[in-house]
Amino acid sequence: MNTRSYITLITIIIATCALSCKKDKEVNAEVPESPKPTAGFTYKIVSTDDPFTFKFENLSTNFKEVRWEFGDDSTTTEGSPQHTYINTGDYRVRVISKNDQGYWAQRETIIKLRPDSIFSIGSKVNADGTITLGLTSQLKTREIIWYKVTAGVAASVKIAETVTVTVPAGSFDTYVARVYTPKGSTAELTRQVGRAGVLKDLTLNGIFAVSRDNDSGPAAQEGSLKLIDNNTRSKFVQFNFKEDLWARLDFGQNPVVAGAYSITSGDDAPERDPKNFTLEGSDDLFAWQVLDQHIGESFSSRGLTKTYIFSNTRAFRFYRLNVSATNGAGLIQMAEWRLLVMQ
Repeated sequence: MNTRSYITLITIIIATCALSCKKDKEVNAEVPESPKPTAGFTYKIVSTDDPFTFKFENLSTNFKEVRWEFGDDSTTTEGSPQHTYINTGDYRVRVISKNDQGYWAQRETIIKLRPDSIFSIGSKVNADGTITLGLTSQLKTREIIWYKVTAGVAASVKIAETVTVTVPAGSFDTYVARVYTPKGSTAELTRQVGRAGVLKDLTLNGIFAVSRDNDSGPAAQEGSLKLIDNNTRSKFVQFNFKEDLWARLDFGQNPVVAGAYSITSGDDAPERDPKNFTLEGSDDLFAWQVLDQHIGESFSSRGLTKTYIFSNTRAFRFYRLNVSATNGAGLIQMAEWRLLVMQ
């Protein structure tokens, strides 16, 4: 090899090594890590006359992308969106934030849209004894349809803001108001109506207790809290029934004059239904006054709600439902117990 060729070879080797070292430095250069994202949000109802529509404020940080899931199969990638629900129900809302390196964070909450949080039904007793029903909330409506429920069947009565009805003395009728908003959302509310007007539900105003709970506790799938969750598809089950079950409501410093109550049968096993029971009132947990009593009661279908009206003019602090017998089973179940007042 001559001198010139040797010099050329050395030059090529040096250049190759330099290029290789440069590539190694480029490959080994660390990419700076982006700050990890956080996820958070707040929400509020946009307007009192539209409780179906919520504004969500994104509080997430260090994100490049965001995704919202509203719990009704709706999603969006807007930063701080607004969303309208079409029906009442429980909705799991989730926000997911992601940075430019694929790291992500999420936060979620449950929004509970209950019909009685959407609107309420009020009543007015007229001079001729008829009763006019109407909405008492600020909800803006496009249409209101009134139904009367007879033997479990709902029949349309009127499409109007109000409806005037007649209820026989000593009894009650069941009416349903179905509302539609200008945005297409809908909700319906069922109320019992007597000669004095709408029966108001007092249940959630009191502190609830039972004599003995489900073996898995009050918050279990069939725990005692299911008895007052305003959901007729859930139920309270007490095992090893000893004919001594009571459920009690304590209204503390605000005693109430109850005039009715309702019991809803469970979803199966009619032999577990309550058969003999009383409703009692007390001021001190020692002296109890029997307000209503039923012996040999039965429920002809599952999820059937029976409402019992009784005469009472006295305000009690405590109300207690005592069940002393079922229809044959060694355990007892009820879907709902509601305490009512003639409004």
